[in-house]
Amino acid sequence: MTQILLTGIDLNELLEKIASIVEDKIKGNKPEMPKSGNYLSRNEVCSLLKISLPTLNDWTKIGRLQSYKIGNRVLYKQDEIETALVNLATYKFKRGS
Repeated sequence: MTQILLTGIDLNELLEKIASIVEDKIKGNKPEMPKSGNYLSRNEVCSLLKISLPTLNDWTKIGRLQSYKIGNRVLYKQDEIETALVNLATYKFKRGS
């Protein structure tokens, strides 16, 4: 059987203990940003690649570039942008097809 001990505690001590417990829980659940690589915004990527925003959106949809949504922002890793530039192949388009 569990014993319950009642001890007197000051109101300020109780509030401090509750605040420290809540703060520890909040810190434990806080998502952390990945630290590998620098992140670039959509406008920075467009100016780096000298393309428009719709083109960047199309490249992201077809998988040429990998985007990361963090909150309301869409970000790109600078390392992945540089490797995508190396991997891009030139495409030949035929007229009329």
